[in-house]
Amino acid sequence: MQNKTAVINEVGLRDGLQNITKNLPTAQKIDWIYDAYEAGVREIEVGSFVPPKLLPQLADTEELVRYAKTLPGLFVSVLVHKHLLLLDRRA
Repeated sequence: MQNKTAVINEVGLRDGLQNITKNLPTAQKIDWIYDAYEAGVREIEVGSFVPPKLLPQLADTEELVRYAKTLPGLFVSVLVHKHLLLLDRRA
């Protein structure tokens, strides 16, 4: 019998929060990351680098990445807006 594994990538901080109008405080997002980590989640998409005027709910993504990278063994990812990729290619 073959050993099978599954990887769970938590995306609620980006996918869930981008659809609500209320801004969740950064401290609560950090708690979310910590709680998921403590529960055993090792892959978390913590936000998206999009212009804050488009999605103010995700304006603290850089701070969340900094925090999440302090947790040993956690794979941290973000979604990057295509506009930012184009800007990066022109530089």
